[in-house]
Amino acid sequence: MLRLLSADHPDARVLIAELDEELNGSTPKEHMFGLHEGEAADPRLRFFVVDLDASIVGCGALRELEPGVAELKRMFIRKPFRRRGLGRVLLESLEREAAASGIHTLKLETGWMLTEAVALYHSAGFQDIPAYGEYVTSPYSLCMQKVLISSSR
Repeated sequence: MLRLLSADHPDARVLIAELDEELNGSTPKEHMFGLHEGEAADPRLRFFVVDLDASIVGCGALRELEPGVAELKRMFIRKPFRRRGLGRVLLESLEREAAASGIHTLKLETGWMLTEAVALYHSAGFQDIPAYGEYVTSPYSLCMQKVLISSSR
């Protein structure tokens, strides 16, 4: 079950710290892109956790970049809960949340070396795009995009 939670909530901070620790093993710190200082309080950011059997097993966020366009951020499933399809369920849930709030295009940045994440995003219909925003200068970034609903609606 997907549940909206403040990114400042203690449970959210624990998940973000776990994700950052895991990424530290594959990405130099200067090329890790998480939530910026004060961003947790930004109304354009909606942070969600995934509950399963009374445990918080993962998270993901949507940050509006411009009207109709949002960025998928901080998508993470804890290691003991991986390989159960929860990443796909989380991604599909975030896509539904985005579409329901008028988002027609989702963008994301991931590390090209995170092969399982890249495979998930590609299999879900995300396509590679040129790096955007703060990711332009990162040699570790792979940016993707997916159109959720027709922009003519």
